[in-house]
Amino acid sequence: MKAWSMGLQKKERARLNNKIDALSLHGKELIPGILAPTGVPSIFKLRAKGQVQLRPMLCEGPGHAELAFTFLLGAKEVSGAYVPGDAPEQAADLRRDLIKHPERRVLHERID
Repeated sequence: MKAWSMGLQKKERARLNNKIDALSLHGKELIPGILAPTGVPSIFKLRAKGQVQLRPMLCEGPGHAELAFTFLLGAKEVSGAYVPGDAPEQAADLRRDLIKHPERRVLHERID
């Protein structure tokens, strides 16, 4: 996620950071549509609109910190399709791996 964020343009990172800050403050009580299901169980997308539609994949928890969210994969949406095309499925695989290896979970590092 960090490498993906670093590859974004400055305006894109600013929009993403704004959405992450809102998620941190309000959790699932965000304005409807900002945190949306992907159709894959336990995987959500955070919507940051602009010229490039950012769609980082995340999940609640996992584990004892159910009030927390974990970013799993950086993704975009182009013409209604995810880039990478199987982003929700990749995120689900990463979530399963994280459940097996909770020591891999790290605190979010803000990229300005």
